[in-house]
Amino acid sequence: MTTTEVDYRLLEALHNANEAQVDAVWGILKYKEIGIYRKVASMCEVLNLDFENVVNEFPTDEEGRVLDHKTRHLIHDGLLEVS
Repeated sequence: MTTTEVDYRLLEALHNANEAQVDAVWGILKYKEIGIYRKVASMCEVLNLDFENVVNEFPTDEEGRVLDHKTRHLIHDGLLEVS
């Protein structure tokens, strides 16, 4: 699945983001001290998005937790598209 096959608010916002916002999202994604849930929350702040709407779009496990590996790769691929 490519990022263009599914509409994710966060990835769409990256296409409209300025250079500083893109750099900030790269920094958040690469920061290893926090998990993907907090990373997405921080990215939403940078991109002025509603966290609850955004987080619910990403892949989750059976218990509703955001899947780290898949979500990181989706965001990474989206960042590559705009960088």
